[in-house]
Amino acid sequence: MTNFFKIASVAIIALSANSLFAQDTAETTLNVNLASSFEITVANASVDIDMNTPEHFQSGNTSGQKADHVQISATGEYEVKVIASSDLTSGSETIPVNTITVTPTLGSYLGAGSEGSVSPTLTAQSLSNSTENTIISCETGESLRGYNIEYSIPSESASEYLNHSAGTYTTTVTYSLYAL
Repeated sequence: MTNFFKIASVAIIALSANSLFAQDTAETTLNVNLASSFEITVANASVDIDMNTPEHFQSGNTSGQKADHVQISATGEYEVKVIASSDLTSGSETIPVNTITVTPTLGSYLGAGSEGSVSPTLTAQSLSNSTENTIISCETGESLRGYNIEYSIPSESASEYLNHSAGTYTTTVTYSLYAL
């Protein structure tokens, strides 16, 4: 019988201890405040197209592909438009800016995490100093995507560069990002 009381006493103490150390629970509400975010950067501050051989004045020339030149971070659907500030100028001389074509191609995924599936519409456009032209349109956002850009003077525009003084003809090219 003594064993019975010992076992019963141990069981009562164990059950009492369990209820003495029981924990309460508490809750909180976690909020993730999601906002739209769109950002555009240009990787190269200056781009050159050489027009310095007879072949250039016949066939045109290109800047070569500028890898990840335009970089986009967007949480949703977007488009990128391009415009030039003026015609190409050197001193008092000008060359029409619409002689330059801007051609985008899909560049590198530069963001964090895994790359999603993206199929942007990419359109080569002649530069304009009066109208923004859409060169990239994308139905999905990405944390950071690069687009390669090539600036070119096509053969049909090469003759516009004849009969001008030697020098550097410049304009400012502006890329604008729009949420759709």
